Amino acid sequence: MEKAYGGWAGAEKRGWDWNRWFAEWDRELASRTTAKLPLAEALAPFGRLEDLQLDNHSGPVGLPFFSSGSRTAVLDSAPQGACTQMRTAEGAMLPIDPKDPAQAPKKALILADVNAPEREGYYFAYPARRGIAAAVQCGGKWITARPTWAHSRRPLISSLAGKSPDEPSYRALNGEIAYLRLPTFSKQNGELLRKLVAALPDSAGREKVLIVDMRSNDGGDEPLAQLARWVDLPGLRNIRLGFGRRLPQSCLYTALRWGYEQVGISGSCLYTALRWGYEQVGIKSLQPPISDALRDSLQRQLDGLFAPAADGCPVSVQETHAAWGYREHRVTTEPPAGKPRLLMLVDNECGSDCEFVTYMLSAQSGSVVAGENTFGVGQFMQPGYFILPNSRIQFRIALGMSDIDGDGRSFDGYGLDVDIVLPTEEAQGAPAILRLANRLLQQLR
Repeated sequence: MEKAYGGWAGAEKRGWDWNRWFAEWDRELASRTTAKLPLAEALAPFGRLEDLQLDNHSGPVGLPFFSSGSRTAVLDSAPQGACTQMRTAEGAMLPIDPKDPAQAPKKALILADVNAPEREGYYFAYPARRGIAAAVQCGGKWITARPTWAHSRRPLISSLAGKSPDEPSYRALNGEIAYLRLPTFSKQNGELLRKLVAALPDSAGREKVLIVDMRSNDGGDEPLAQLARWVDLPGLRNIRLGFGRRLPQSCLYTALRWGYEQVGISGSCLYTALRWGYEQVGIKSLQPPISDALRDSLQRQLDGLFAPAADGCPVSVQETHAAWGYREHRVTTEPPAGKPRLLMLVDNECGSDCEFVTYMLSAQSGSVVAGENTFGVGQFMQPGYFILPNSRIQFRIALGMSDIDGDGRSFDGYGLDVDIVLPTEEAQGAPAILRLANRLLQQLR
């Protein structure tokens, strides 16, 4: 972990004693001698690290004992002063750090009545592991908090897509509004999206408004190249959505995916091997034939495993910074010439590269982000996969850190903020989404 974990230095700065932690964990396991332990009990010390710095990209694979996505709650009134406490439905009192922009209430439009225009209001986001928010104390006064609707969006997505929510799809809803479904960015869905986009008529990309539905998308490998019909990719590059990151100098991995300020990747010769572990997890269900683009990408990464490494696998760090952070996103009405306005639908199941795509598209003028805050799994990023040698448990650790908003705020468990909150099942349904898209269309005229 010292050579590869992106959160190593950050934890040390917060007073974490790595040597002591490992020694105590070792003693706890040794004290149980030959007893068989439940996995959650054996890995419980890892939870203490997560209490210090929530890292949704690290931990046992498929066993989210310690991770936590975000929850969004709408406030009944505007806060008058800094918010310092949250009260849960169970009666627990939990602190809110007023110095952390991620924890502070945000001003947004609230689509509560689908038959009326959006109203201005306030909401806040918090890690779901804290419980169900009931109220927040701001300026010494308690304000009722109402969590957004928290059930499966699959039926609602199917209603808009007209087919399964689990595969990429496109629909022209009328001559000016279209719908693009982007489910989880798995290798399989990446191949399906390539085929889908190649077969679309020339009219696709000439819409006035495009609904980009990324709800229930838990990430994978971003498909920005396939979105070129609707997205001004050269324009986004011109505003320096740079790949600010810290990378191991020996790394041959060139598919730079995170286009915001990224700091904290500490790495070495281990980086390429751990990232190949990630690729193996992603391709295990693929069936041939595969596209040339995917084959070339896999070959480059596989070749990297055979590159020579320095003796002792020393850690070297490359740190860069981007010029644009998500905090600079603003809603404007005019998209780039020849491109549609983008209405992005996100929820607290949109994580990792789903958040990266949301970030990238939000930098395009005219874009609007609606729904609820995203999952929040990107502050600690670029997961590397491996097998613990004795227990054979699949494990992953984040190989880097990022600053998505560009101001150092918390991200994991808080996610990306939205412009319009859709707090109810009705507001998340097809009729409300279509009315919202039509209102965005009217703003163009």
